[in-house]
Amino acid sequence: MKSKCATLFFLALFLSGSGFSQQASLPGTGEPSLSAEAATQRDTPAQRRVLAAQQQIEKDPKKVQAYNELALALLRRTRETADPKYLADADDALTQGLKLDPTDFQLQRTQVALMLSRQEFARARDQATALHRRTPDDVMTYGYIAEADIALGNYPEAETNAQWMMNMRPYNTPALLVGARLRTLYGDPHGAIDFLNRAYSQTSPSEVEDLAWIANQIASIQIESGQTDAAGQTLGGAEQILPGYPYTIENLARVRMAQGRVSDAVQLWKQATLADRVPRVLYELARAQETAGQAKDAGATYAKFEKLASAPETTTDDSRLELILMYTGSAATAPNALKLARQEIARRQDVWTLDVYAWALYVNANYEEADAAVQKAIAVGIQSAQIFDHAGHIAQKLNRGADAIRYFRLALQSNPLSEYAADARRSAGLTMAADEQKAFQSELAPVDPSTAGPPQSPEAGDEPDRVATSVVGTTLAVPIFVPAPEALLTPQPTGTDHLIHTAQVTVSRNPKDAAAYAGLGAAYFQRARETGDVGDYQLAEESLGKSLDLASADFSADAALGTMAEVCMGEHRFADALSYAQKALSLGTGDVSPFAIVGDAYADMGEYDKASVAYGRLKPRDMTLSPRAAYARDSRLSYLKFIAGDTTGAIRMMKTAVSEGVEAQLPSENLAWLYYELGEYETQAGDSASADSAYLAALNIHPGDYRALAALGKLRASYGRYAEAIALYQSAIAVVPMPIFIAELGDLYAKSGDRAEAQKQYALVEYIGLLGYINRVLHNRDLALFYADHDMKLAEALDLAQKELEVRHDIYTWDALAWALYKNGKLTEAAKASEKAMQFGTRDSLLLFHAGMIAERLGQREQARDELSEALHINPHFHLNYADAARHSLTIFEAQSGSKGGAE
Repeated sequence: MKSKCATLFFLALFLSGSGFSQQASLPGTGEPSLSAEAATQRDTPAQRRVLAAQQQIEKDPKKVQAYNELALALLRRTRETADPKYLADADDALTQGLKLDPTDFQLQRTQVALMLSRQEFARARDQATALHRRTPDDVMTYGYIAEADIALGNYPEAETNAQWMMNMRPYNTPALLVGARLRTLYGDPHGAIDFLNRAYSQTSPSEVEDLAWIANQIASIQIESGQTDAAGQTLGGAEQILPGYPYTIENLARVRMAQGRVSDAVQLWKQATLADRVPRVLYELARAQETAGQAKDAGATYAKFEKLASAPETTTDDSRLELILMYTGSAATAPNALKLARQEIARRQDVWTLDVYAWALYVNANYEEADAAVQKAIAVGIQSAQIFDHAGHIAQKLNRGADAIRYFRLALQSNPLSEYAADARRSAGLTMAADEQKAFQSELAPVDPSTAGPPQSPEAGDEPDRVATSVVGTTLAVPIFVPAPEALLTPQPTGTDHLIHTAQVTVSRNPKDAAAYAGLGAAYFQRARETGDVGDYQLAEESLGKSLDLASADFSADAALGTMAEVCMGEHRFADALSYAQKALSLGTGDVSPFAIVGDAYADMGEYDKASVAYGRLKPRDMTLSPRAAYARDSRLSYLKFIAGDTTGAIRMMKTAVSEGVEAQLPSENLAWLYYELGEYETQAGDSASADSAYLAALNIHPGDYRALAALGKLRASYGRYAEAIALYQSAIAVVPMPIFIAELGDLYAKSGDRAEAQKQYALVEYIGLLGYINRVLHNRDLALFYADHDMKLAEALDLAQKELEVRHDIYTWDALAWALYKNGKLTEAAKASEKAMQFGTRDSLLLFHAGMIAERLGQREQARDELSEALHINPHFHLNYADAARHSLTIFEAQSGSKGGAE
């Protein structure tokens, strides 16, 4: 059984400053060579704190807070050494302090921490709740209530309190630790490690025990997921941080057991018993000795464990559960197991107690009760090979063969290297016919521990009984982001203003010069691209109109017609853009570049087949394209590949377009746009590191590029780097206040707990989106999505989406309409619109999320699960809020599926 030891208490100890940046910052690249000098013998942070507090007390015996600091330091020392004797010393310090001031809040709160460390969870919750009533704005009190509720199995209450912690002080370390624990319980190890990485990154390097503890939590999750190689590397880093740390020794023993190196595991558990004096370690040593064939030694160790686990002065919650498991191994002691299990389940109903209770019922032939208990554990969402294996055996006894196979599969998927996976593999064969056994054993062949790595994510839909692969089976590494240099956050002069001034001088001197007006219009259009200023679109159109008034029917009109088509595209006047581009082509100049605008207009109107034909015309027969013409074609064909679901092909072709753009010596903004688009496709593919590099390249080429700044902010926000993301969004908005950027900044403030600032941004979204005719045209779709996302003005959201559909029928307009219909409760119509959005197989996680949520509301659970799973499989970080929403829905689906199976 996975131990709860050291996973729940001491949150108050995590209040340090900034530290390493990511999990990858853990020192060491290999598995640890454990130091002979244990952490218990070192000059540790806790020892220094104990000494400092004692010196304060010696100097002033009536200083109340000195006793509180001493108690907290002793609690730290308990965790450093795994020696419970320090708990008694902490209790003495608190008693002395409370004699001086019985009402001191800090002392009473530390009493709660002591209760949690002693696993007195119900008592801790009661006292923490009383303190909360007294001081409702104390973050740590919420944390202690959450810890107690987790231990007692009150998970919804724990989640509520953890969220209050996060709201009050966004991303404080204790809240991250509680959140990581809850994410693990809810079947989201990826999210748990995200939180732990963040906690690690903001912990001071001097707090070596805190860092080692967090690293061990990461390693524990990796072990439970079958990623023993990754866990070994993480533990190597923990050993470098704090040599001889008891929990590192214990977790490394677990790794060795999973790798089949049982003799090594026995030695490590023996080493652990010297440091960690709780009964649980003896139980693990006995199991390892038993596996190694050391029956006599195992028997003696089990006897020592039983004595300690049965004695009131030495027992713990963990050891009582392990004692029950030990008793279930023999028919003679099975009644004792059930007796103890009934006592435990009366005290708490966490997933581990429910599972042990279910197993005690099982060995005593109470199969229906056992099934009810294990279903409660599964419904939480935890991905545990142990629990799934137990559920499989119970289902077998109830003659539910299909359910048994499903649970055995889940046991194998949760941790293919565990002993429970091996048992599941054997046990499944007893439920199947001979031909089914052969297929099953072939499909789930044992993994060679010497070559085992992180489990590979299967193709979506291959495993209908599994929650989204991105929730459980994705790679847990987090990209290392480099801060964007300050110099890149502000636009630099590009020369466009000089071009405008020169053209203005020319037309003022010669007001009949059509080419000069065409040049002025092109310069205004270029500045509009660079700044997003819609006023420049109007100035460009005026200048181009004057040029065409002077010359519209001969070759000299080519440039003005082509630029006018681009201006119309920028203003979302797609039919006009198509008309001007076709007029340019009709001149017969031999310039085929207007086909690019023809294709763009068709693409935005959703006529992708016609767009493809138009783009194909960009390379006339028997001609070699210039780099400029090649980039214009390939960048557009890249988009069509993405629409068609070929994201890999889109990335490959956009990289080609980037190279062609460099060779063509495009203006900096145009080249930056290519890198930005490349980053967008890489983001869609879930390749965050490559996307980050592309966005930074865009900024290096064109400092202050508003698209790249906002994209970089969005990407980094998805990994929890909120302060950095806010600064990037602010820089982007300072250049161009695009409503979509402002809305995303508002969401970021909301996620960070600053609701007041979020509301300011939301108000600004509406103001800018409705400011002037052009803004209303340009931002109809964005405003419709904004209203729908935030459950605001839903009727207006639908009206805006419908108006947008009148002028464009591309997949993203259909998707906006689908989402607005969904939010307005028009589910059948929403599903039809979503089908239009998804008709080409586009691998866009947000489209899939919208489709999945619509299907869920319609009761189409299998379709919803497939689409939400695929969204997360493509990109686990696809949206600041909706990625978590997708994971939550999938967890509910899995729980309901398990409950339904148990009731059949």
